[in-house]
Parts: sequence; structure tokens; C-alpha cells
Amino acid sequence: MRNRAHKVVNPILGVVAGLLSLPALIFGSYLLVCWVRIHTADVFYVDYPYLLAASVLTGIGGISVFSSIYGIIRRSYYGLFFIVPIALGLATMVYIPDGFPHTQRSMMDDTNYLSTTGSFLRVWYESHSRFPKDQTELLNALRTGPAAWQFRVSTPPVQSDYAKKGARLPYQIVILNDASKPKLTDLSTEPGVIYYSVTSDLQQYWVTMTGLRQEVAPAASLKTVADLPQDRPWIVTGAGKDYRLPGGSDASAKHRSSGARD
Repeated sequence: MRNRAHKVVNPILGVVAGLLSLPALIFGSYLLVCWVRIHTADVFYVDYPYLLAASVLTGIGGISVFSSIYGIIRRSYYGLFFIVPIALGLATMVYIPDGFPHTQRSMMDDTNYLSTTGSFLRVWYESHSRFPKDQTELLNALRTGPAAWQFRVSTPPVQSDYAKKGARLPYQIVILNDASKPKLTDLSTEPGVIYYSVTSDLQQYWVTMTGLRQEVAPAASLKTVADLPQDRPWIVTGAGKDYRLPGGSDASAKHRSSGARD
């Protein structure tokens, strides 16, 4: 009776364990395809050890498949041999949604860059009663911002998570003066380009960015909230009228009285 049960249970466990090996094999194959594209095509990509990760994942998948087959053929004692492929398969399934290079690197770091920029521009406004007017002032705002946060927030990095032909790409800042809206069209095809649009009176700004919506792509696109085409553009904006200057004075009132002087 026990042998008959083993003959039924073992194949079922083997099939389940075998199916759970597929996520690691599929994800590993995807990363391998990305690695091939990076080295054979003129594309931008998220900097990541694709070949190493692909080797590890396909190795995990291979071990799972071997364990499943061996468990069926050798009739693993009470199915204990299937613990290995089942455990590895479940762990891989948990890892994969957040394990894409684009998700765990560029999307997260670009979002932090934009959020930090918005925080530091507010600090600048509270000190100068206006927003930066050029690249020099904008970079200065990003360098001096951490002190106002007691260095709990770091200066945004110079290098982005994007690369091309083996070289990391820096974040690039484009200043658009006398603007009345954010820059959403006619964007650079290179990822990591930041557009800082500011009004003529320096009392309102918008920041947008280009990025990749996947690990490898021939050109960048406008950064959206979750890097999905159907999502709204990721726009960081601020207006002086919404801030209160030190001493409790209203920013817009002070601006009106000073005639928007520096």
C-alpha cells in the first residue's frame, strides 16, 4: 500500500517541482538575451551583471530540474528530495517581480533623484526667495541641500544607472528658462537627461526626465510614474506661492513686494 502511494505521490511532486523550475530558467534566459543584445546592438541599457545573473538563475533552474527528475526516478524517500526544487522555485518566484534590473536599479534611483531635487529646490527657494536660474545655481542647490536636512538626504549622484557600449552615462541637466509648462515632448533619445523648466520670474519650476522603461532599449522616453507607457508623466514641480519663508512670511507676498528681485 505504501509503495503504491509512493508511485502516485512521487510523480505528482516531480511535476510540481519541475514546473517551479521554469521561472528561474525563463528569467535567466531573458537576462541572457539582454546580455546578447547589449553586445550586438546599438542600444542603451540598465547597468547590471546580466551574464552572471543569467548563469546563476539558469544554474538554479537546472538544479531544480535535475532534482525533480532524480526524485521521480529514484523514488525519493517520502518525497524529501523534492524539497530542494520546490524551495528554490518558490524563492525565485518571490524574487522575480522586484528582481528586474530596471525595477531594482534605474526606476528606484531615478525616482529618488527627482524627489530629492524637489526637496532641495524648496530649500533653495526658502533661502533666495526664488528658484535657480541656471545650471550653476541648480547644481549648487543640489550640493547644499543635504545640510538643511542634517545630511539625512544625500546629494543626487552624478552617474545614472544607464550605460551604452560598456560606459556608464552621467545625468545631464538641461535648463529651460522663461518656461510656462514642463518639458514633455521633443526629448533626448538618451536616458538620464533632466529638464529643469523655470518661469521668467523664477517663481515656479517643473522637472522631468528621460529614462528606459525596460532593461534594454534603442532610445529613451519620458519618465512616467511607474515607467509604464499608460501612466502619467513623472513631474516634480514647485511654486513659490506655496512655500512659507523663514520668519513666517508668505513667499508670494514677499515676492510681490520685492518685485521678484534676487
